[in-house]
Amino acid sequence: MRGVSGLFNRRVRGIRLVELVGVVLAVGMMMWVGFSKVREGESVRRLNTLNAQIAVEEAAIKELQVRVAHLERPARIEALATQHLGMTPVKPEREARLENLPEISKALSAPDKAVKPVAPSQATAQASADPVATAPAPSLITITEANP
Repeated sequence: MRGVSGLFNRRVRGIRLVELVGVVLAVGMMMWVGFSKVREGESVRRLNTLNAQIAVEEAAIKELQVRVAHLERPARIEALATQHLGMTPVKPEREARLENLPEISKALSAPDKAVKPVAPSQATAQASADPVATAPAPSLITITEANP
């Protein structure tokens, strides 16, 4: 017990050792709190910067969504297809019903008698002259369900 009380009563240059240790600890804690506040301020500034960047990016995303919606309008796509590709809507005569599929299948699988055989030398000359003309045309038949 004498050792502990001697520690409290010991003096260094006229100041008790316990008071000196307390002051050093208090100053250390104040400096630690100050540095913590500085780091917190830097974190808050960085967070505010990131939030501002997020707001800018969200505005850009909304602008792009509006642009995509404008570009995907069916009326616009139809007008471009008609203007640049010469496409038109399918006429009702070209539509097929489910009941007619077996007849259509037989008609498409039957060889076309109107086509004349071409000699290999003529076929090569035609293919090199116009490769698009020799490509088979896509089918433009639309299938619709019958209303019961």
